Amino acid sequence: MKIKKVFNNNVILTENENGREIIAMGKGLAFNRRVGDKIPKSAVEKIYTLSSKSMMEKFQELIAGISSDYLQVSNEVIDYAQNLLECKLNESVYVGLTDHIHMAVYRIRNGVEIRNMLLMEIKKFYEKEYSIGMHAVEIMNQKFKVNLPEDEAGFIAMHIIDAQMGFNVPISNKIMQMIQEITNVIRMTCKVEFNKDSLSYYRFITHLKFFAKRIFTEQNPPEEIDDEMSLMVKKKYPRAFQCTEKIADLIERKYHYNVSSDEKFYLTIHIAKIT
Repeated sequence: MKIKKVFNNNVILTENENGREIIAMGKGLAFNRRVGDKIPKSAVEKIYTLSSKSMMEKFQELIAGISSDYLQVSNEVIDYAQNLLECKLNESVYVGLTDHIHMAVYRIRNGVEIRNMLLMEIKKFYEKEYSIGMHAVEIMNQKFKVNLPEDEAGFIAMHIIDAQMGFNVPISNKIMQMIQEITNVIRMTCKVEFNKDSLSYYRFITHLKFFAKRIFTEQNPPEEIDDEMSLMVKKKYPRAFQCTEKIADLIERKYHYNVSSDEKFYLTIHIAKIT
């Protein structure tokens, strides 16, 4: 292995035996070494081979500007997630999660906290992914000597959820189709056009991605919203609830999935916010 580029003392760009660019990481891997120097394979602890050229370029740009500590923490979280979920995550998670971990630590050190408005839903519908997020927060707090809020566990869980969805292209296509169908129902029923740059719209689409994934992967969580709360939301947002009922009918007819009262509750609230 010959060094093509040095990112820091622990991370380099090199090539494998097939002449393909890879990123190699190891403690002190590039210490006192230059471009062109040979690296023993025994010194390499982790190799990144990203199939997407654009993703590889983004990854290189990212690691060139951050400490390798963030990459190490990201690796640990991803390995833990893949073992717990028993699946391989989409390679884009190396870019997205590493960048998020870096920015999360930067924000907290500068006194900036961001609320995760989907935290309750993530905890309820994605228990494993949320537990991965909590595990990641513990690692980050210990490694970087910070005190991250629970909201960060939710944000990290969202990266893990997205990485699972992105890995299965047919399911991703189905999810996008269902989102289009749902937004069309809302557009026609409520006679609205969405502000796609708004935070409410972003949160709603994120919720729909999770909702659709549950349907296609047949994850049906227990119901916890009581009848009184459901009735309160129904009375407060009658037009949004009407949209929800039409969406539930569409999904039952086309996808043979019975939308639970909990899911109707969250859908109604989201629809009310964007309409």
